[in-house]
Amino acid sequence: MTKIIPLFLFLAIISCIDKKQSNTLNDNKKEHQVNSLPKTKHGKLFFDYNELDHYYIDTSDSTVLSLYNSQDKSKTDKIRYEVIVGETPNNITDQEFLKFIKKIGYSKNEVDSTKFKALNKIFVEKPEEDMEARACSPVYRDILIFKKDKKVNGIVKICFNCHQYRIFGTNANTQNFGSNTDYFQLKDLLK
Repeated sequence: MTKIIPLFLFLAIISCIDKKQSNTLNDNKKEHQVNSLPKTKHGKLFFDYNELDHYYIDTSDSTVLSLYNSQDKSKTDKIRYEVIVGETPNNITDQEFLKFIKKIGYSKNEVDSTKFKALNKIFVEKPEEDMEARACSPVYRDILIFKKDKKVNGIVKICFNCHQYRIFGTNANTQNFGSNTDYFQLKDLLK
């Protein structure tokens, strides 16, 4: 028995040394892989703007569910439904909803221009990356209105819960918007 204990102790020490060497090799390999990754190339910006308005509506899920039943009551109710859960706007020229946006419950916040540089890293063509999508119906509580010299040239509707979006007013490839951490960064910038 006294001969077995030193044997187990010897084996335990050797296995620790092997693990340390293995971890060092793995760390060196990871560092080499990180350093050899190609730099991400970005394409053109989605929008040329010098003003950005963020509209937000704080609405509960139960209120959203009731929108469908109330959309036939008035023009305002119909617009509220179409903007929050529907297809409005349909394109960049479809700006009629902006006349009602405060009336239907959205609050306006002008985004500080000091955040534009960080926003441009989000609203730019990107190579394909892992994207996360959720299986839910989007509720567009956030709407971004991009303007150049007071003229609307970009509209983005975003559902942060479902990671879904609608983008209008750009010729850039928006297919990879929302990749990596775009939604988290954007939500943080809009606070």
